[in-house]
Amino acid sequence: MSAQYFPLPKEEGHAALKALLAAVAPGGTLLYVGHHIGDLGPQQWREVDPTDYYWPADVAGVLKAMPDGEWTVVTDEVRSRPSVPEGAHHTRDTVLRARRER
Repeated sequence: MSAQYFPLPKEEGHAALKALLAAVAPGGTLLYVGHHIGDLGPQQWREVDPTDYYWPADVAGVLKAMPDGEWTVVTDEVRSRPSVPEGAHHTRDTVLRARRER
């Protein structure tokens, strides 16, 4: 399952996120990528609060809180883009790769 720059709103109980996670087959991989929040200027958030959405680190936190052995977080890190066009605002991404064990 791949979710790239996917604005998934946070909600109590994580219902939508858990539905996304349930779509990953046992033995499958979740790749959840987003812009690094530090690269997003205030002009991009005039009408929304970025903390209202799941970022890869938030998803990793939910996975780590699940029963032992259900998920393995393989990668949870910030990566610089190898090539950035002049004037681009996004130079880093947050990357989560996790494997569903069962």
